Amino acid sequence: MKKSVLAVVGILLIAGIVGGVILWQYVQKDPVDVAEAFLEQIEGRDFTELDMYFDVQPHPAASELERGFRQFSQAFGLSGVTMTNLAPVSKDNKAAVYSFALRYESQYFEPLVVETTLNLTRETIFDDWKVQWENNLPLPTFGLAADYARARQEPRRGQILDGSGQILAGEGSLVTIGVQPDRITDSDILLKALQEELALSPEYVRRQYEAPGVQGHWFVPLISLSEAEYQKVEAVLHPIPGVFFRRVDARSYPQGEAFSQITGYLGEVTANMIEAYPEREYLSGELVGRAGLEQSQDDRLRGRPGYSFYVEVEGSRTLLAEKQVIDGEDVVITLDSSMQQLAYDVLGDRLGALVVLDAETGAILTLASTPSYDANDFVGGISTARWQELSTDERLPMFNRALQGLYPPGSVFKVVTVAAALNEGLYDAGSTFTDTGELGVQGNIVRNYQRQIFGDHTLHQAVVDSINTTVAQVGLNLGAAKLEEYFRSLGLDQSYHLGLPMVRGQVGTPGRSRVALAWSAIGQDQVLLTPIHIAQIFSVFANGGQVPPIHLIAGDEQPEATMALNLETVTQMNGMLQDVVLQGTGTALKNLSSNVYGKTGTAEMVGGDMHAWFGGHTELPNGQRLAFSILVEEGGVGGQAAAPLMSEYLTHLFQ
Repeated sequence: MKKSVLAVVGILLIAGIVGGVILWQYVQKDPVDVAEAFLEQIEGRDFTELDMYFDVQPHPAASELERGFRQFSQAFGLSGVTMTNLAPVSKDNKAAVYSFALRYESQYFEPLVVETTLNLTRETIFDDWKVQWENNLPLPTFGLAADYARARQEPRRGQILDGSGQILAGEGSLVTIGVQPDRITDSDILLKALQEELALSPEYVRRQYEAPGVQGHWFVPLISLSEAEYQKVEAVLHPIPGVFFRRVDARSYPQGEAFSQITGYLGEVTANMIEAYPEREYLSGELVGRAGLEQSQDDRLRGRPGYSFYVEVEGSRTLLAEKQVIDGEDVVITLDSSMQQLAYDVLGDRLGALVVLDAETGAILTLASTPSYDANDFVGGISTARWQELSTDERLPMFNRALQGLYPPGSVFKVVTVAAALNEGLYDAGSTFTDTGELGVQGNIVRNYQRQIFGDHTLHQAVVDSINTTVAQVGLNLGAAKLEEYFRSLGLDQSYHLGLPMVRGQVGTPGRSRVALAWSAIGQDQVLLTPIHIAQIFSVFANGGQVPPIHLIAGDEQPEATMALNLETVTQMNGMLQDVVLQGTGTALKNLSSNVYGKTGTAEMVGGDMHAWFGGHTELPNGQRLAFSILVEEGGVGGQAAAPLMSEYLTHLFQ
C-alpha cells in the first residue's frame, strides 16, 4: 500500500513537472516571432493574411493596408523594402514593444529609412500575441490616412548648335490657329482663307466650331504650326475677324531644310522605347528624339527629370524626398551653318550631296543632301497627309545621300588605284604607257570615255585625262589584295561614329577575276562609296598622307590620325590633281585658284543615267585646308555636271 501511494505521488509529481514546463514555455513564448512574421509580410508587400495579426482594437483591413501601401509605393516609386534592426524596447507577460527600421528603395529617390515601433499585447498569458495598430506605417506620423504624391519637374532640353554657336535646334514656339465663333463676321471669307492658306476644308472648320456644346466665346483650335510656318500665313489670316492665335513653347529648327536630315526631329515616345530604356524614365506622351541627332543624342539632350515626394494631410503638404532636375546638355557639332546653307542652295532641286571636311582635323563642315524636308513640320505632330507625302516621295527627302547613299564612284576612284601603285613603288608619275583606246582583259574590253585614243602618255597624264585603259592596267599590276588593303587603310570600309546613320563603303571582290579587278580599278564593278568617303580620300592628299578622324560632334575625343600614304606619293598625286583642274577634265574650276586640286568622276549605271562626281581639296585664304566631294545623282558627266557646281560653291568661299 505504501509503495502504491508513493508510485501515485511520483506519477503526479512527474506530470506536474511536465505540465509546468509546458505551461512555462507557453507563458514565456517570445512575441518577437509574431513581430518578425508581421514585418516580413510588410517587407514582402503581402497583405492578404495581415488580419490575423491584429487584436480587437481598431485596425485597418488587409485591403485598406494594401491600398494605402500601394498609394505610397506608386508615389515614392517603391522598388523594394528591407526590414532591419528589430530590437526589444520593453516586454512583460502581456505587452511588448519592438523598435525596427524599414528601408524603402525607390527608382526615383535616394533610399528612405524610417524608424518606428511595433506594439504587441495579449489579454492573458494563454492568449496569442497580437499587433496593436498605431497608424505608423508606411511612414510614422502620417500613416495610411495621408495622401502621398509625386511631382515631376521636366528638364530643359539641350540645344543643337553649329561650330559658331548658331542654333540648329532649340527653344521656339508653336502657334495654334483657331476661331472664336461669336467673332466671325463673314464665314465665307474665313473658310476660303483657311482653305487656301492652311488646306483646311470648310466642312472640317464648320464641324469644329458648330459642334454641340461649343460656346460662342470659346477659342476653337483648328491647327498648330511652327513659328516659321505661322509667319508665312500671319499677314493673310490675322486681319480676318474670328481668327485667333495662341503661342506655346515648342522645339524649333530655325535653319529649316538645309539641316533637318542632321538635326532630326522630336516625336512621342513609343511603348517599346519606354520598355527598352527604363533608366531614361520616359513618360507616356513625352517628346523624344525620333531621327537624326535628336535621336542619337537624346540621352544627352533631354537631361533627367526631377521629382518631389510629399505627403498631404488635411491640406498641409510636407516634402519628404527630392531629386533635383538635371537640364539637358547642349550638343555642338562641327558644321558651319553658312557653308551648309550655301551647299544646299547650290545643289538646288537636284538629287545629290555635297560634303566638306576640315582636311587636317576631320571635322565635317558641310553635309548637305538634297532634296530634304523641314523638321519644323514635326513640331506639334506631323499630319498624316504630310507624313504620307514625305514617306512615299520617290525623291527620298528623308534619305541622307551624303552618308547613306552608296554609289559607284567611277573615275574619281582612279586616284585610289594610282596612289596605291605609287606608294608600292610600282610606278611614278612619269611612267609611260601606250593607249590604243582599248584594253582586252580575258575577253572583256575596257574602253575610254567616248572611245578616245591617247597614244603614248605618262601616268600623270592618265590621271589628268582620266584614261580608263591605263588605270585599269595599273590596277591589274597592283593586284586585288593591294587594292583592298589601300581601300581599308584609307578608311573607305568604315562607318564613322557621327551620331547619324551611315553605311560602309565596299570594294566588293575584285580578286574573283582579272576582269573584275580591271573594272574595280576604275571605280566600277562592285565598288560603292558614299560622298563622305570620297571627301575622305582627298583629305588624305591634303593632309600629307594622313587619314584624319572624321567626326561631326565637337568636343568628343577622337582617335589619332593614321598614315596611309608616304609624302612622295602625296606630292606626285597632288601634281596630277592640280593639272586635272588646270588642263584636264576639271577645268570648270581652273579660274578659282591655283591651289585647287581635284578629280572628276562619271559612274556608269546599268539601265540608268550616269552619276556625276567631283572630289578634291583646296586651301582657303585663311590657311584652312578643305577636302570636298559633290555628287549629282544621275547628273551625267562629272566634268560637266558636278565640277561647275563645285566651282560655284568654292567661288563663294574664296570671296
